[in-house]
Amino acid sequence: MKTLGAMLSLWGAGLFCLLRRQEGLLPLRMGQALAAELAILRYQICICRRPLPEICEELSGPLWASLGRLLREAADRTLPDCWAEAVSELPPPLDGYLASLGPLLPAGGERLAAAIEETREELTRFLRAEQVRQAEQGRITAALCLSGACLLILVLM
Repeated sequence: MKTLGAMLSLWGAGLFCLLRRQEGLLPLRMGQALAAELAILRYQICICRRPLPEICEELSGPLWASLGRLLREAADRTLPDCWAEAVSELPPPLDGYLASLGPLLPAGGERLAAAIEETREELTRFLRAEQVRQAEQGRITAALCLSGACLLILVLM
């Protein structure tokens, strides 16, 4: 019975560690997807000169679905307002990186292309720093979970 309790404690600690890691990876995965989608946005707007609602239909992220919906529903709202509202639905570090693109979207051209590229570079720097932080945090979480489970096993025995 003690062995079963010890195994269940270790299993619970491992599961908790895994769930924390998955939860922490959400902003990282969203950021990676946004960086790729920003490259597509730059190409579609600045090179192909396609309208934003058509681009939103092709891109699959939550930002683009929300922006496409807002653009369809907006009767008296401007494009920067729709962009600001769609970006506000993103997790906290990501919304700040993309908010500056809103005012430049109606104008298009080289200024928008440069702003999108700068945003992608900032996002890439954030993702690199976040990966390092996630690795360190993962090690700390794993150590705390394992030590807590071992302490529980020692107390119960």
